Amino acid sequence: MFLVIWGHCVQFMLTSDYLDEPAFVYIYSFHLPLFFMISGLFVHNEQLSPSACGQQLLVKARQLLLPCLSWGLLMSAGNLVQSLLSGTPSVHSLTDTLVNNFWFLKSLFVCFLLWYVSITFLRRRWLALIVSLLISQCITEWSVQWSYPTFAIGIAIAPYLSRIRQYRHRIALIALIIGGVLLIFWNRSHLTIPSVYTWAELAPQTVLANIGMRLYKIAVNIALSLGLIALFLGLESRLQLASQPAVLVRFASWGKLTLGIYIIHTLIIIVRERLCPDLLCCDSLNPWLFNTVIAPLTAAMLLLVSVYVTQGIMRLPRLSFFLLGTPWRKRQSA
Repeated sequence: MFLVIWGHCVQFMLTSDYLDEPAFVYIYSFHLPLFFMISGLFVHNEQLSPSACGQQLLVKARQLLLPCLSWGLLMSAGNLVQSLLSGTPSVHSLTDTLVNNFWFLKSLFVCFLLWYVSITFLRRRWLALIVSLLISQCITEWSVQWSYPTFAIGIAIAPYLSRIRQYRHRIALIALIIGGVLLIFWNRSHLTIPSVYTWAELAPQTVLANIGMRLYKIAVNIALSLGLIALFLGLESRLQLASQPAVLVRFASWGKLTLGIYIIHTLIIIVRERLCPDLLCCDSLNPWLFNTVIAPLTAAMLLLVSVYVTQGIMRLPRLSFFLLGTPWRKRQSA
């Protein structure tokens, strides 16, 4: 989540094209794929009946879609007030906000949906993975075509996690070397690859080039994500939280707040962009100073603020249900 915020700081604290910024381009080579691969690791891999599939999707809808709807309605109300004050009321902003806000969470929900439906009706695990992977390449909304491949790899390697842990050093070294070599050829064009629906209008040579770029991008995503997961498993074996200082244990617990961190920091960035876009505008700074010092420091501060706001919301069970998708809990009496 720190890397997500860092990328957003680079994107929104400059008026120039953020695709020209090296920090943004290289962060986006692995940070979202890493998150989706980790999410895939935690997917239940047994065959699911249609009823169990429905129950799982309801849980995911509460966790991922309910916060999008709740925050979307609040954001739409703010947009409506702003448009009325400016004398240009518009319904388009309402629909646009509800559809496009927090695309990251909607993309993750579609990944779960695609997998649960595939494994339920195809039964065979590897067949479900292959078919769902092919289908994902035709889903361009919310970047599912890029999210699902690493999500599927997470599902695929989940049963072999103990083996990966056993050979974590070799896997981390090999995967990161491969990813690092592939990264030499990485550039901004790999963040804007045309969707499959535009291929009919392109020349055959261009279509082949797009297929090659798509496979290359997925290979970079998988290599770096798998290498980092193996590296984290190595750190896990050395770092036993029970014997660590309380500060480190609290820091580790922030991993449970990723949804809130993502939503809160996004809202802060949106409000800043709407109300005071000149605040923290860094166009005049040296690009390398901004990318490597100012942006990550700002991201760290936004991370801390988002953590504490999220923890504050979680202290109010009913509010936390609607805004963070936590299970419904009645307030306990004294």
